[in-house]
Amino acid sequence: MDGRSLASPALRGWDRYMIGLATELVKRRVALTLFYREGTPLYSAHVAQIGCEVVGLKSSTGLQWEQVTLPRALRRGHYDIYHAPAEHAVPLLSPCPTVLTIHSLTWHSYEHLVKSGQLPGTTSDYLGPESAWKDRLYWNMQVALAGHILTPSAFSREEIIRLLRVPANKVTVTPLGLPAQFLEPAKKESDLADPSIKPPYLLYVGGYERHKNVSGLLEVFSLVRKKSPGISLVLVGTKGVSAELLSQAERLGLQSGRDVFFLADLGEQLTALYDRAEMFVTLSWRESFGLPALEAMSRGLRVVGSAWGAMPEVVGELGACVDPRNHIAAAHVILSFLAQPASSKLAAQLRARARDFSWSRTADETIKVYHALSERRAPAVVC
Repeated sequence: MDGRSLASPALRGWDRYMIGLATELVKRRVALTLFYREGTPLYSAHVAQIGCEVVGLKSSTGLQWEQVTLPRALRRGHYDIYHAPAEHAVPLLSPCPTVLTIHSLTWHSYEHLVKSGQLPGTTSDYLGPESAWKDRLYWNMQVALAGHILTPSAFSREEIIRLLRVPANKVTVTPLGLPAQFLEPAKKESDLADPSIKPPYLLYVGGYERHKNVSGLLEVFSLVRKKSPGISLVLVGTKGVSAELLSQAERLGLQSGRDVFFLADLGEQLTALYDRAEMFVTLSWRESFGLPALEAMSRGLRVVGSAWGAMPEVVGELGACVDPRNHIAAAHVILSFLAQPASSKLAAQLRARARDFSWSRTADETIKVYHALSERRAPAVVC
């Protein structure tokens, strides 16, 4: 398995997937090897959770690592399966069957939303400048050559089949599971990331990129505050918040550090924020799964999210999915939830639904794919 993204202490969605899946594979006695690029060691705490073999491979560039060094290592080790869990790094000439996990078909999906008229402007308005044609060609070649593709939702599977024209029998849904920290008891108030954060507050966890539509969420929150002035909004992203969002908050009369809190790159402190929030809110245009929503449900929180994408698959009937373009309707739903807090019965139902999504289930479905690809090969190890 390509483990290179586990070099950072801050975990993104595909990192949580990699750790959750890999840990379960090891529990099932799968002989797992994480490959990484020498000179960029993996974060020790992440590797310790998994408990597998870790091997550094020398290379001068990332491309050389993927297409020269990695295939040589696979050949030397006589591996049964190679798994690329972070949307890239499929060798074009692999000595063993390959599995590619596509977490989100982001560019193609937004391109479709723009062309269909659901979103105004251009795709670049949401995702920044388009990647070079050679980069897209390289990625498309990896998709075509992968032995099988895994993806976290039925929504994402349908997009891969329709927009990439991949055969349906080559794509399998393996839903995500809960990170271990969200199965633990409630955290102490002292564990909050910022001591100035006081309930009541709404919570958003995701990213600050444009396609996450944080700007729309700020607009909705400004409407909510007109009816509920005591509420604040806590946002947790990765890296830093843009000057554009800070300027927008100021224009809306939202004071940073009082009305709205911009946080970044949190780990264990996240559970304490979930435990004290009134609800989880996101207007990300479309999510291919929505792991933060699942995390929120595991702490008994209701979710208000986008009706586009896979969010309805995750929250079911226990939350509310709205048109992310309709700020007034979204504010109305949030205010109705604030007026009628979740009962203990509903909180228990939310926790129970969240626990239906487990890494054990993810591993079971993944191993079925491994076996299907390697059934004609002598059993050895999975890499």
